[in-house]
Amino acid sequence: MLTQAMFSQHLVAVTWGRCSFHVLFFSVAVLCVAFESFAQDPSISDKLVTLWAGTLPIIFSAPHGGRQPVACANVRRGVGVAQFATGRDHNTDELAEKIAAKLEVRLGAPPFLLVANFERKYLDVNRPPERAYESAEAKFYYDGYHSALREAHDRVRREWGSGLLLDIHGQSAQDDSIYRGTNNGKTVMSLIRRFGAAAIIGPQSIFSRLEERGYRVLPPSAASHREDRYAGGYIVQTYGSHQQSGIDAIQLEFGAKLRARANLERTATDLADAIAVFAQVYLPLAKSPPAIEPMSPP
Repeated sequence: MLTQAMFSQHLVAVTWGRCSFHVLFFSVAVLCVAFESFAQDPSISDKLVTLWAGTLPIIFSAPHGGRQPVACANVRRGVGVAQFATGRDHNTDELAEKIAAKLEVRLGAPPFLLVANFERKYLDVNRPPERAYESAEAKFYYDGYHSALREAHDRVRREWGSGLLLDIHGQSAQDDSIYRGTNNGKTVMSLIRRFGAAAIIGPQSIFSRLEERGYRVLPPSAASHREDRYAGGYIVQTYGSHQQSGIDAIQLEFGAKLRARANLERTATDLADAIAVFAQVYLPLAKSPPAIEPMSPP
């Protein structure tokens, strides 16, 4: 099974007391192995970020499905902030976990997974820091989320050479549709450079596989349409392959009908199947061999 750990165990040790906290940061060496080394503790109530270890070059991020308050953090007011939003993407946390679990069954190994369990009204990890939070208590979790996401990203680059980040969201524009967000190919530049547009819209792509199962994907794979809506936010723009040493990154925006509790199982099953087909064609599922250092002449 996937290994689960919370940030209060993983990146930092936290002791709460009357709206103050003491933070003890672990060394960089500990961070590099923390995905596997921290055991679950169901008694911990401060479970504001969920982290699952991965042994595939695939990362899931679900930043907007959380329901938990952040102790003593200010609710964001968003004065002067462009595209300010505090609404929850209902059930995207559960959807991401179900997809990850089903993908492990199909590929025989787990992906990385990060789920924000805190409410978006306190902080938004899909925004740059100057627009994401309005209190130090919220900053703590913002930094923790991105530290873990960066570590997962770096491990994928280091151990596989390339990989895929899927950022899971919900949208209310089309309740039966999935919007694709790659900044019009920008955040998947490496994938397109290596395999062409077929990796995004071809028969073995995630989106074409979903369309074959009856899902409405926007823009549709059959035509070369621009991504004019939900083209990709801060997370895919920060970690995508247009960045130096980035990995390919896609934002997925699911309509309310596809995220409804009665439909979660089917949506997760179909998406996991589509990702598994894509991964077997386009991803390096075997780790890259370690670099051999040149020998010094005698």
